Amino acid sequence: MSRPSDKDAAMSVPSDSHLDPWPALSYPDFAGTQYLLHMGLQAVGKLKLKAPFQPQWSAIVIAMSARGLTTGPIDHVGGAYEINIDLISHELIGVTSWGRVERFKLASMSVAEFVQRLFDLLQKLGVDVSINLMPQEVANPIAFDQDKERRPYEPALAHDWWRIMLSTQRVMQVFRGAFEGKTQPIGLMWGTLDIRDVMYNGKPVAPPPKSDYIRRNAMNAELIEMGWWAGSAAYPKPAFYSFTYPQPAGIEDAHISPASARWDSAMGEFILDYDDLRQSKDPDGDLLSFFRTAYNAGAERAGWDSKLMGSGKPV
Repeated sequence: MSRPSDKDAAMSVPSDSHLDPWPALSYPDFAGTQYLLHMGLQAVGKLKLKAPFQPQWSAIVIAMSARGLTTGPIDHVGGAYEINIDLISHELIGVTSWGRVERFKLASMSVAEFVQRLFDLLQKLGVDVSINLMPQEVANPIAFDQDKERRPYEPALAHDWWRIMLSTQRVMQVFRGAFEGKTQPIGLMWGTLDIRDVMYNGKPVAPPPKSDYIRRNAMNAELIEMGWWAGSAAYPKPAFYSFTYPQPAGIEDAHISPASARWDSAMGEFILDYDDLRQSKDPDGDLLSFFRTAYNAGAERAGWDSKLMGSGKPV
């Protein structure tokens, strides 16, 4: 068989390859779909808790993929399985190292139905596993199997949500390349449904008083975190954020960029509203500036070693 020519390869590029990497996303429009995805991805993410614990929960991240999201391989009885959330064809797909493939269509349904379909799929794959059915890190949680209200699933909104995260990761990777300390994989934290990058200076710290099990094991080291989330009832619009823990004195007075970025005293972090970034002539450049200046604001005031930030280039 002959190898395809460059012309043939160019013709095979999907017709939607020109889509805006920073599409519009309205929280009020997305909220219903976001709820279903959040709870469904919590159920998927809990499967990763079967893996050995790694500090600050670094093993539980759901990764970006070229078509959506993926757990990556999860060890199981001498092999591995993987759950992929395809946000182009809008399917949840399970694959195994022993050759089985199962899938179901993402559509409007209840959380209970989503989770039941997930476990029916796992059974067909030959994966015998159980999870805690209570959601984590949400207000007024409802057990997955008791959450029977039908929730909308809007494919176009789910697709745009993922594309924003994919673009955010692209800029995060540029910034991350200059950091020479401890990090975690960039990806979706399914508890809070935000894509985040986090950096550590190697110093332990006491978690906040009365921290729950999750936060005791997440906030036990000095860190600077940055990320993006699609909004919430408390902050009903998509935004990028960055915070330093423990919060150093005077950080709220730091000058950061772009000009639309600001300190939000209620949340205790820097905020750059997504809609403001979309107005930029150089969104990638402005987002990189936000990450860099927010990091510098925290690192300088918290006394981090300046040598942790290098050039980001091979020597």
